[in-house]
Amino acid sequence: MNKWSTRLQRTVCTLLLFTLIAAAVLGGGANAHAASLNQTTVYYDSDGVLYKVSGDGSGTTEVLLDFEGDGLSAAGSYLYYTRSESSTTLLRVPNDGSSDSAETYATDVLSYFTDNGFIYYMDSKGTIYRANGNSEASAATKIADKADTDFPLLAVTKGRVYYNGLVNGNPWIVSKASNGSGAVQRIAAGAVESRYFMNVAKNELQLMVNTDPYEQYYSTNAIIMYKVNYNTGKGTAVNPKAKLDVNAVYAGGWGNNLYVYNKGIKLDSNKDYDYSTGKAFALTTSGKTLQIHSKSIREVSPLGTDKVVVVDADKKAYAKTIAGNKVSKSANLNLNSVTFVTAQLTNGTPTIAYLSGTNGLYSVSTALKVTKLAGEEWATFQLHDDVPGMFYINANDLYRLYHVQANGTGKKVLSDVFLDDILLVVPN
Repeated sequence: MNKWSTRLQRTVCTLLLFTLIAAAVLGGGANAHAASLNQTTVYYDSDGVLYKVSGDGSGTTEVLLDFEGDGLSAAGSYLYYTRSESSTTLLRVPNDGSSDSAETYATDVLSYFTDNGFIYYMDSKGTIYRANGNSEASAATKIADKADTDFPLLAVTKGRVYYNGLVNGNPWIVSKASNGSGAVQRIAAGAVESRYFMNVAKNELQLMVNTDPYEQYYSTNAIIMYKVNYNTGKGTAVNPKAKLDVNAVYAGGWGNNLYVYNKGIKLDSNKDYDYSTGKAFALTTSGKTLQIHSKSIREVSPLGTDKVVVVDADKKAYAKTIAGNKVSKSANLNLNSVTFVTAQLTNGTPTIAYLSGTNGLYSVSTALKVTKLAGEEWATFQLHDDVPGMFYINANDLYRLYHVQANGTGKKVLSDVFLDDILLVVPN
């Protein structure tokens, strides 16, 4: 995804990991350009103090002395967040350290999103508002209503806002111009239950729509992939007559113009996915189905223009090259105990895949060169599309902030204090 921001903690469990990725930020309307490290800002938390530092290690600033928050996002010269994941009070604070405390920006907020300097938020009445990130809350304007508060999705990309709406009392995924002008464009009956199921591809937005979202007990064949025109917001169903099993889809993830799902996966006695069952298949945006792997996959990421990197049931990593609607090559990356993989995009193309696990952090190039970036000392990492390399906490060096390039060079310490967490990476 364009401008995707990814964070992961080493001790994170599967369900929390899913939540983190579901909260990732989709791209904005402008074309992305690579940002140098001195054009990047990293926000982090150290013992309740919110700091920011340039990606090259210069200009460390105390932003807020008494910070406790979740979902930190940037719009204009402000940072927006909530006290906790369950809080409905949206707070904001200037990003330059000029304020001693955060101010309440809006209450009764179910979902919020920042894009191109604007803040968008949805309240419990199903109304969606937008404001310039630097303006007062009183300047927020209503851009949509009748949002489905049972499934409060809110995302903005390429000049349109996407949300689950209500049509005759039933859930529909819809879109509208992000400034509120024009009519609501209906895409599909059903709901997109998380941003995780949205893929901002180069030529279209891709969605996995649950056509029966209120069914919570049985895993039914209810998922349809849709391709959405960025300009009009209109959608086209890819598999309307061959819906996919909900658990199979929700245990999978996006690749390059395809969605990898675990056909035949079951739940264990704790109601978690049992990856020892099932096999990995993929549905392409052209409506073709192909088998990806002989076992279920835990994680998947695109790489280059024709590859996906998968972590299978045994926590081993493989790269699959897709050609002619089949796997033309499978490469064992010779990594064990892998728990997570994500892509970093440069100008819209996934140029690097990053893998993490109990043994360390690794990068994989499009030529499938594997580079070890850190050993067991890593505690948390975060990256951002079009920002070179990754930022991580080095537990072996007093939990300080480090940066390393994707090829393993240029390792540099960026903080004097210890870190509790890396909260946000943004290009300036």
